[in-house]
This record gives sequence, structure tokens and C-alpha cells, in this order.
Amino acid sequence: DLLARQGYFTEFMYGGETHFDNMQRFFVGNGFQSVRGVADIEKPAFIGSWGASDEDLLQSAHARFEQLNGQTQPFFSLVFTSSNHEPFEFPDGRIELYAEPKQRVENAVKYADFALGEFFRKARQSSYWDDTIFLVVADHDTRVYGNELVPVSKFHIPGLILGGSIEPRTINTVTSQIDLLPTVVSLAGVSAWTASLGQDLSDVTQPPANRAMMQFGANFAWLQGHDLAIVTPAEDFTV
Repeated sequence: DLLARQGYFTEFMYGGETHFDNMQRFFVGNGFQSVRGVADIEKPAFIGSWGASDEDLLQSAHARFEQLNGQTQPFFSLVFTSSNHEPFEFPDGRIELYAEPKQRVENAVKYADFALGEFFRKARQSSYWDDTIFLVVADHDTRVYGNELVPVSKFHIPGLILGGSIEPRTINTVTSQIDLLPTVVSLAGVSAWTASLGQDLSDVTQPPANRAMMQFGANFAWLQGHDLAIVTPAEDFTV
């Protein structure tokens, strides 16, 4: 909605059925102008339980970005991959398996990484590379579980921002998904008021917040550096 108000065309892209988990209604209700699913992917080479493979989805995204880049209106696309979800189905012969059997999480993650690598090889040679900011991030670990009030290690996820205009930099402090919105909007040069709890990670003049928020079941956690606070429904407070 923020970017649409700034003149952007906004679109959600998914390799499966967009009605799954009420995604289409959710994304349209939150300001996306277009939603594309497996029916919009031309001749997918592999269809599994979740829909088209990551390669099919990302190839479709690449073609779509080249099409959108040829227009005068800037665009924002959210591409949601799913090959690394159980039951871990992906096309044969694309990667050297990490271990047998094929349908295990390590192989699925390796395939997802391979598909992303193929996408970025094409993107770097594309017409849209220099004008696009890419954010690659997970929503969670492969499976968030455990007997701890909040299994913090399962919330440790990769995050990568890149593109033709991005200077290399590593962020070593604790950061959180809430920081991604203000960071990407800032890198895009967009100035607008919006509700956000996060910190612009690209602003090196500000000290890092060095914190992260997590939720596991009914428990909530706040990680500040190496200190962890957990709030439970019984209003217990554990440090």
C-alpha cells in the first residue's frame, strides 16, 4: 500500500494455488494490485504438492520483471518460493544430493539455493538489474519446534540484500525481520510515513538496535544482544 501510494505497481507471485491459506485475499487486502499463481506460469517443467518448482517460479518472475521494467511505472514484486517445504519435492538431476534419500530437508534447501543462483545469474545480465533492489529472506527455519519456551536457534534465518546499486556490507549485530521494510524502502529512495517498528539498516549514522522479536505458540521473546526475555500467557517473565 505504501509503495502503491508512491506510484508503484505491486504484485505477489507464488508457484502454487493462490487461494491456499487465504493468500490471495490476504495480499489483495494488504494493498497488492495483482496476484499471480501456478496458472500464470507458462509450461512449468515440474509440479509437486506445493505447485511449480522454484526454478519454474523464478524463471516466470525473471520474465515478468523484464516485462515490467520496460514500462514507465516502477514495480514491487513479492515472490514466495516453496520447494524447500515438506514433502521436499523437486525435479531430478538438478543438484548433486547432499544425502539419501532424495526427499529430505538438506536436499530441498540445496535445490532452493540452486534455483536462486540460476535466477540471479540471469538477473545480473538483465535489463532490470541496475534498477532493482532484491531482498532474499526466509520466514522461518525448516521447522520451528522444541520443548523450549522459544527455540531461538530455529529463528536464525538468512537475509540478503543485493542489486546493481548495492554496496557490499555485512551486518554482524542481531537484527530482525521488522528491520527489512524500512531498510528496503530507504534503499529505494522512497520517503513516506508508514507504521513500522524496524530500523533502517542502511543508515550507518545510527547505532544498531541489536535486537529481535520472536513468537512461538503463545510465547513472545525479545532478544537484545545475548540477553533473552520471554513473556508467556501466564504473564511469567523469564530472563
